[in-house]
Amino acid sequence: MVPPVSKEIALGKKELALGQVIDGDKVMSLPTTVAHMPAYIDDVPATTSVRETRTQRVRRLQEEARALAREQIAEFEVLLDATAKAAMEIADGGEVYSIGAREICRRLADELPRTLQTLQVISKKR
Repeated sequence: MVPPVSKEIALGKKELALGQVIDGDKVMSLPTTVAHMPAYIDDVPATTSVRETRTQRVRRLQEEARALAREQIAEFEVLLDATAKAAMEIADGGEVYSIGAREICRRLADELPRTLQTLQVISKKR
């Protein structure tokens, strides 16, 4: 990592605007606003109360986090299922695949459906 003084010397006299950073010998612009956060109170959706208490906000954010977690687990379940199917294809692929690869995939093809089922049961409890 180059110290800031060296970067200034290497780049010459360059003015940095808000939202710009130095990466090596390049000046990169970064977005100055965060897309998921309203920049002004006027941007807050009408359904959200401007006078939301901290407790209400904490509860709302916790529910949003839980919803995102459920969504991520659902996506992971789809990936596990697809991986189990791909593993079965390789396991049944014959001599095109090495014996070691076929054996590992055969074990995965046997294990992943049970893992997926366990994950689905655990996810439904919450």
